[in-house]
Amino acid sequence: MDAPTAFLAALAVTAAGGAVTTRMIRLSARRATLDFQRDGEAYRRVHDRRRQTYAEFATTAGRIADTVALWPATPPAARPGVLDEARTRLQELHARHAAVLLDSGPAVRDAAAAVVADCERLVDGLDLDADLIPELQAASLRGWDALTLPFLRACREYQEAESARYFGVAVRRAPRLSTR
Repeated sequence: MDAPTAFLAALAVTAAGGAVTTRMIRLSARRATLDFQRDGEAYRRVHDRRRQTYAEFATTAGRIADTVALWPATPPAARPGVLDEARTRLQELHARHAAVLLDSGPAVRDAAAAVVADCERLVDGLDLDADLIPELQAASLRGWDALTLPFLRACREYQEAESARYFGVAVRRAPRLSTR
């Protein structure tokens, strides 16, 4: 066999092998996608993990808001301990914020960042020798639900969109975050 014929034969064998390999990869990827979409239990675990992460984040923010709302009624002798507790909860909120950032959409991340900024402002406004300034007192009296409601709405919308993406329609039986 001469060189040009051998080259063309090798090229044909390589092209055929590449076409077969490409077809196998596409078929296995399609099969894996269909298997994942049919596996509702795996999605339920992901959904539950996200829901738990979001709920823990909102609960921690709520505890900070409650601490700030009760600040004027806190006796001066107890304020250093309450302030330390508020700062500890703020650190916990930052840790939970990192968990939210890992597994969320852009709207959830933005809403979580707003909650963290508000909580930082509330905790930084606490003064051992004085009651709350009027702006912080008004913010704390609105309650923690006003603080976390935009975040919880964004979480619910994100999870419903994920359900629709995985299953083609929104999952009605999936547990939802309450925004009440």
